[in-house]
Amino acid sequence: MHEKREGHLEHLEAFVEQHRARLEELLRACGPGTRAASRGWYPVSEMRWRR
Repeated sequence: MHEKREGHLEHLEAFVEQHRARLEELLRACGPGTRAASRGWYPVSEMRWRR
């Protein structure tokens, strides 16, 4: 399993650098303090059947 972890951090860093603009856009739209974050992924009406 350790072999799978080797290079993982470097892979994530490369991914972030490649997609930084989109990730920043998603964070602004859905990150902490946004309406999407405060209500969760699903609208309340859809959560009723999941409980």
